[in-house]
This record gives sequence, C-alpha cells and structure tokens, in this order.
Amino acid sequence: MGRIDVILPDDLEEEFRMEVAKELGMRRGNLTIALHEAIKLWIETHQQRRSEIAKKAWATRKEKRGEDNL
Repeated sequence: MGRIDVILPDDLEEEFRMEVAKELGMRRGNLTIALHEAIKLWIETHQQRRSEIAKKAWATRKEKRGEDNL
C-alpha cells in the first residue's frame, strides 16, 4: 500500500476533519476512508473532463474534414 505525506493549510485540514467527523464520526480510519473517496472522485472528475475534451476535439476534426471535402 502506498503512502502520501501531504501538507495542507490549517483551515483546509480543519474543515476536512470536521466534515469527516460529521459524516463518518470520529473513529480511527475515517480520515483514510474519506481521503480514498476524495482522491477517487478527483481522478474520475479529471478523467471525465479529458474524455469530454477529446470528444470535442474529434468532433471539430471531423467538421474540418467535412469542410475540406467541399
């Protein structure tokens, strides 16, 4: 299992810890659970964004090819 050491601004860390406590409680391991979820969500969001950009690029390319054939 990998390990990432991160330095966060105090206010962000406090807000994250408070939200995790409200949602999951103050049990051991809950920060890890929430961080897993946050990282997965970040990855999915950025993969989806790149996919949408690629689809737009292909559509633009197809349109240009269509214009070239006229």
